Amino acid sequence: MEDPLVYRRLALLEQQVRLLSERVGVPCPTFGIDVGTSAPTQLDGSVPTEVVVLARAGRKIAAIKLYRELTGAGLREAKHVVDSL
Repeated sequence: MEDPLVYRRLALLEQQVRLLSERVGVPCPTFGIDVGTSAPTQLDGSVPTEVVVLARAGRKIAAIKLYRELTGAGLREAKHVVDSL
């Protein structure tokens, strides 16, 4: 079983790299989740990366739970977001 905490930490690190890249004017590297997709990140106000990873891996219940933890969203909203991924 995969640890959601690992996804959370990875997403936070990716966000920090993107933010630092923007601030110093250096192109941001492409992360594995970004290749061939338009994967949203928390920086642009959309779905946290780790939730996207879980949903695309077929772990929708875990993705819904994590989305609710990270955003405070209700069950219906979280399910709608995860289903849209």
